Amino acid sequence: MFFKFVNPAPLSEPIGTRDSNIYLLKTLHISGLDFYNDFGIGRKIWRVISFSYNILYLPLSFPINYKIHFSQFPPDLLLQSLQLCLNTWCFSIKFFTLAIFTERLEMANKCFDELDVYCVTPEEKRKVRVAVATINKLYLIFGIVYFLYATSTLMDGLFHDRVPYNTYYPFIDWRLDRRQLYIQSFVEYFTVGYAIFVATATDSYPVIYIAALRTHILLLKERIVRLGEANNEGSADPDSIFKSLVECIKAHRTMLNFCDTIRPIISGTIFAQFIICGSILGVVMINMVLFADQSTRFGIVTYVMAVLLQTFPLCFYCNAIVDDCNELADALFHSAWWMQDRRYRSTALQFLQKLQQPITFSAMNIFTINLATNINVAKFAFTVYAIASGMNLDQRLQQQDSDVASP
Repeated sequence: MFFKFVNPAPLSEPIGTRDSNIYLLKTLHISGLDFYNDFGIGRKIWRVISFSYNILYLPLSFPINYKIHFSQFPPDLLLQSLQLCLNTWCFSIKFFTLAIFTERLEMANKCFDELDVYCVTPEEKRKVRVAVATINKLYLIFGIVYFLYATSTLMDGLFHDRVPYNTYYPFIDWRLDRRQLYIQSFVEYFTVGYAIFVATATDSYPVIYIAALRTHILLLKERIVRLGEANNEGSADPDSIFKSLVECIKAHRTMLNFCDTIRPIISGTIFAQFIICGSILGVVMINMVLFADQSTRFGIVTYVMAVLLQTFPLCFYCNAIVDDCNELADALFHSAWWMQDRRYRSTALQFLQKLQQPITFSAMNIFTINLATNINVAKFAFTVYAIASGMNLDQRLQQQDSDVASP
């Protein structure tokens, strides 16, 4: 069943951490990225079409439309189109980045497979299965919010006798008659809707992988707390206890390898997201407060939810991982390491020194990915709105609109 991974699987089923991104990878595979090495002639043709549309045509269609029909844009439609234009540019960058670093996603999954080896107790395996189900539910939340935005924008466009996204199609002009309006509206809904479907993966992959990483950090903390104690069989053999410490060190090293694998992908895409997100939210605020009517605001609200999903969950998990890493060092320090032999104590102290360096993620080594940065992005949106209000942008656009409408 398609939704089998949104519920925790029983211990009898072979579920691993890599299953937390199974929906995400399937979406990316549909978009033309090769994860399963099954690209025949038909899929290669589809890959060219998908890449051409997502990376080239869609982000360029908005500037082309502005160049040709700029004088026919009312202020609310211009702002609604501009916010989507900025987002499609960012989407194009993220899709291109994933196309380049596709193999790193599989390398990250192999790190998850290595981490799963250290989950030997039934309780640890159960927690992995719960995490897999929770993360897949998170991905479905992305899908639901994006679908609501796409559908509500279509309904709002038809209600106001205009197209939902205002992309450019050379042989269709919705301004000519109602038949062309309906044709372009549904063509946009399925073509831009396809890009929105792919965007659920390009926007959610950082939080999906980071959330899965946090699961293993929490499991490692529980193992560290038990270090120096008798094992499950009640044995206090020094070699057995030292082996448990070594396994914790290996698990931590695998986590660091995972971070080295995933960082180059996240760094560039989130940098672009931070830069554009503040501008998008500023444009959205201007449109909602100054121009949008009551029926349009529902679509704007769902769009804001989609934009916030692109940054807030990732910042939350990155913030939580820093706190969890600090707790790892505290857990090792408070374990019974001082009661063990010299070999164990020496190794534990070196491990403790390594644990004092928390796992962090950054955007192009400029922005640290955490909640403070996310708040600053929101502040930038208010700055954009304040500048627009100070310039009386609403009066200027309305005056320009009335000048164009008058003979």
